[in-house]
Amino acid sequence: MQLQVCEIFHSIQGEASFSGQPCVFVRLAGCNLRCVWCDTKYAFAGGEAMSVEDIVRNVLAYRCDVVELTGGEPMMQPEGACLLMARLLSEGLTVLLETNGACSLDDVPLGVHRIIDLKPPGSGTAHRADIWAGYAAHWRDTDEIKCVVTGRSDFDWCVEKLKIYNALGRVIIHFSPVWGAVEASELVRWICDSRLPVRLSLQIHKVIWDPDCRGV
Repeated sequence: MQLQVCEIFHSIQGEASFSGQPCVFVRLAGCNLRCVWCDTKYAFAGGEAMSVEDIVRNVLAYRCDVVELTGGEPMMQPEGACLLMARLLSEGLTVLLETNGACSLDDVPLGVHRIIDLKPPGSGTAHRADIWAGYAAHWRDTDEIKCVVTGRSDFDWCVEKLKIYNALGRVIIHFSPVWGAVEASELVRWICDSRLPVRLSLQIHKVIWDPDCRGV
């Protein structure tokens, strides 16, 4: 089984509940969405064909306990991605999946931390209500939701959807400002005023390095 791989690198996790921890990133090529604020357009196409076992060997060489499949959209290659996640779990690693929320996640192995993006109107992408209804019926204890917002209207839209999909108080929820579009302090105010069980998530890799750096 082969996968189209954009890059594999070792850095720190910049977002969600594993933020700040060393992590190996396996960035798969290909994406079915075109978010207006996307910062990984280079992963839309191309990549190098690698076998699952070659990817596992590359990951293990870093001697790091946490690994994330990201993209692009890793679930554009569902069979190979799920096989890879199962192999990484079998090696005793903590496995994260960063996904755009537009693909079925039913076959993702149990034990994988699914970090699912909820795409508001400001992303410029379509919200698949049918897909999200399926998530809501089968939330896992290891699931997390990430809401990247361009402004207050996106924030309010996400809050309404989180209520509809029974996510508040059920899974970990992160709100993140689009880099350069929303002040973090403003988002903090919205979160505090909402009195909701949600968290602020910043892209700390963009604080540490140049926001346009790749593979850091």
